[in-house]
Amino acid sequence: MKKGIIIFISIVTLCTFLYYAFGVFSSSVGWYGYQKWKYRMLTSDMEKAKQRKVFVKELNYKIVDSANLKGFYFKPYIEKGFKYGYHSMEDTRIDTYTKYPYNLSYERNKKDSIVLNIFPEDKKKLDSSDVFWGYLKQPYLKDTIRIEIEGMGKQKGIIKIW
Repeated sequence: MKKGIIIFISIVTLCTFLYYAFGVFSSSVGWYGYQKWKYRMLTSDMEKAKQRKVFVKELNYKIVDSANLKGFYFKPYIEKGFKYGYHSMEDTRIDTYTKYPYNLSYERNKKDSIVLNIFPEDKKKLDSSDVFWGYLKQPYLKDTIRIEIEGMGKQKGIIKIW
């Protein structure tokens, strides 16, 4: 009887130890391993930007020289740059320690095989940019920005944003 109790307590202790060890390991390669709180983030639609309280304003746009864009959806907007909280992706920390506190973002349907690229000469009109996104010092565009639409199904066009 005593031997059975000792085995039971040993199994419970081992399971408890493994449970906590797995939690520490998972955190080190998961949330804390990726250190997501360090990087600047963007929202994928205006509703999420409003929920995070980073939405600034919606922009005007026009699609020109287009072909085969049936069902294409696009809405540009400006939002404040932000980072995730230290312990959760749900928390929002406004990025105040940057030269470019605003993002040029857009909402679109991502189920299509369409790529959007800012024209190289228009990237110079932004304060800073990478391949897909534009960053701004002020919450407005200084000039019209053009984005090229390219798709696998022969979709094409140009979006002008102001």
